[in-house]
Amino acid sequence: MAGSENAFFSLPVFFLAYLYLFLLELCTILANELFDLPTDSINKNASPFNGGSRVLVEGKLQPAEVKKALAILLIFLAGLGLWLVIASPPSSRALVILMLAGGLFMGLGYTLPPLKFCHKGMGELVVGITHSPYVILFGYVFQNGSWTDSTPWLSSIPLFFAVLCAITLAGIPDYKADEAVSKKTLSVLLGRRRAALLSGLFATLALITGIALWRLALAHETLGLLMLFTIPHCFVLIIIIFRLVKSAGHVGRIDGVMKLALSYILWFGAVPLTIYLKA
Repeated sequence: MAGSENAFFSLPVFFLAYLYLFLLELCTILANELFDLPTDSINKNASPFNGGSRVLVEGKLQPAEVKKALAILLIFLAGLGLWLVIASPPSSRALVILMLAGGLFMGLGYTLPPLKFCHKGMGELVVGITHSPYVILFGYVFQNGSWTDSTPWLSSIPLFFAVLCAITLAGIPDYKADEAVSKKTLSVLLGRRRAALLSGLFATLALITGIALWRLALAHETLGLLMLFTIPHCFVLIIIIFRLVKSAGHVGRIDGVMKLALSYILWFGAVPLTIYLKA
């Protein structure tokens, strides 16, 4: 995206910045494993899509081992962040530091005390932000793009709603375990039925903004027609979500709808990426 705007693209910068995000995500996952252990331990509906990785619950790793791994990775992350700051032009270093620190704040703050966003009703919002505008803007800025450009912000809108749809649904099977430990996800705060309805609204908003973005910004691109495939995908997703809403007493796993919701996200990343690669 930045390359098509300013004719600059550095592959080494891409891989270094991507490595930072990868390690940040890994640190976030390890922190989640540690601080979500109380809810994961009593979760009867854990699956590949919710309830943690189960490595601590099943005794495959010990908390001390995960803490050690987290500490080592944070050291690597700090070193890589310093490298990225030094390698940046002096005029953009303040912004680079802000981007690096912002990711740490939101990523680790998701479950790490005292922030614990996911325990205070802000977890879904943080996941939506970090997995859409933050990562897109992160890459854009590191490729000499300006954070004030509208392109990365606009392109992240449908992705933001699609991620919100999936992460809201993921909290439904965890409802009883999260409620027992006072973890205030949207499912706990609103109830499973309202959370499911809200996820359906997010899926619809992703569809509307995705189509609008294509028509307004990418209408000259034939590849943008691929965005129309989001319509049947969204339709099927909404139908299954409404079935979930009807079964208000549902307390089991929802792997089928999670697969649909997570694959729905791909449209809003893969189609723009294909267009910009072609450009």
